[in-house]
Amino acid sequence: RTMVALVFGESNGANEGESPRVANERVFNVFNGRLFRAEDPLLGATGQGGSIWTRLGDELIERELYDDVVFIPLAEGRTNIAKWGPGGSLHRKLIERIREARSMGLTFTHLLWHQGKSDALSKTTKAAYQEAFHAMLDSIRKEGVTAPMYVSVATRCRKEGPNPTIQEAQTELVNSLEGIFEGPNMDRLGLEYRFDGCYFTDEGLQRAASLWLEVLTMSPRSPSPH
Repeated sequence: RTMVALVFGESNGANEGESPRVANERVFNVFNGRLFRAEDPLLGATGQGGSIWTRLGDELIERELYDDVVFIPLAEGRTNIAKWGPGGSLHRKLIERIREARSMGLTFTHLLWHQGKSDALSKTTKAAYQEAFHAMLDSIRKEGVTAPMYVSVATRCRKEGPNPTIQEAQTELVNSLEGIFEGPNMDRLGLEYRFDGCYFTDEGLQRAASLWLEVLTMSPRSPSPH
């Protein structure tokens, strides 16, 4: 009844939200081989503001879905999908973070992917996005991580509306390989939930956490409440 989640991707999966939060005492943040109480800004992700994950952790504990929630963050702003796969600038860090968790005796139960707006802005093709994603996931699986991978739809930023090419790339990834599941559609959160047109307001962070909660509670791998 312990959730251990790698939360990775781009800035809206990092600490770019409007307001920081201190999570429930049973929600933790792993960084540099140590376990901390989860408190924004989460260690291991860029930005100095609030995150989705402290709020999601609180929801999971309050609903008694888990006794403890452990987040291993690795999210960096302005990173396209190519940077995460083999040969990309973040790939080594991704593998190091996985190995660090394993050395602590942690077994991943979830992989939560929130990324896409940089590829939307740079006009990455659907085929290129999917190829890079599969290469990244293959390298994760080679590290012995069998946890389900949840892919969110996330392409909206400022005046650039939802990008149908990257949206399709992300939705078509679901079930393209065993263990890839549908994540929340973050593009549902419009400009009213983004304080600068891109990053989430306090209400936006809470709604984003609720969208993740909805997905995870509907998952066939979700535990039942006490």
